[in-house]
Amino acid sequence: MTVSNTHLTTDRLAAWSSALDDILAALDHPDTPCRLGAALRNLVTFDASSSFALRKHSAPVTFFDDLPTGAEPVRYAESPYLLDPIYISFLKGELPVCCCTLDEISPDGFRDSDYFHAYWGPVKIVSEFSFNIPCDANTVLHLSMLRRGKSSPFSGSDIERFRAVAPLVATVMLRHWETRKGDLPAGHEVADAFHQHLSYVLETFGSSVLTKREMEVVHLTMRGYSDKLTARELNITPGTVRNHKKSIFSKLEVSSQGQVFGLFLQALQLPTPETAGTDPLTALLERH
Repeated sequence: MTVSNTHLTTDRLAAWSSALDDILAALDHPDTPCRLGAALRNLVTFDASSSFALRKHSAPVTFFDDLPTGAEPVRYAESPYLLDPIYISFLKGELPVCCCTLDEISPDGFRDSDYFHAYWGPVKIVSEFSFNIPCDANTVLHLSMLRRGKSSPFSGSDIERFRAVAPLVATVMLRHWETRKGDLPAGHEVADAFHQHLSYVLETFGSSVLTKREMEVVHLTMRGYSDKLTARELNITPGTVRNHKKSIFSKLEVSSQGQVFGLFLQALQLPTPETAGTDPLTALLERH
């Protein structure tokens, strides 16, 4: 179990300084983000960490994650990350440079959403702190520290300690990116193609049978919006949202939001040529 750091000992501070010295001496080392995450453990204890480069027009680049075997989610870059509140905030230009918890930028029902249970449920997140470092208009470097399982959430002093070193973390990550980005798949064809496919399926799924408003309800619900928050977002009543859901279930011949999400995932697995120019749901149903 991870507990909150209430006192930063001289030994821990010395270990942080030594680790940082090693990192700065070899910023072009491919393991720099991982080594930085390990160094931060001397300042604040946590259970796991991960790092990605988020990109607007292509799938994220995964630098590392050190979650234990069996706890890792489906690889982030291969998941429906367009439903993830971190990625959505990035696209909107609203991702905080320092973010205390996933809950701070998530809709009210995110932890109850099918996306969360499918992709983050195994991680058993209790608390998260992330550094988000803009590189340019299309790229943000994301370094995340997690407490999970039976660990206690990050305390106020933990968060203050993270924030205190944020400028240094940003400098290390940016300089590492500058030395390594030429070796990374910044425009990798597979990553670009998956991003385009995911965007298309999410945008058009159900369009042949659902109204525009019903599709908006589907999208918001998959992102973790409650009926109340969906109503506020669409300027309608919660009762109207529930009526839309009944209509959606009827048209898709399902009985739950989980089944809607299941159809979406099946549609996402279809080869791109089968979905191009049509509703992916139609292409899926034609297979059955």
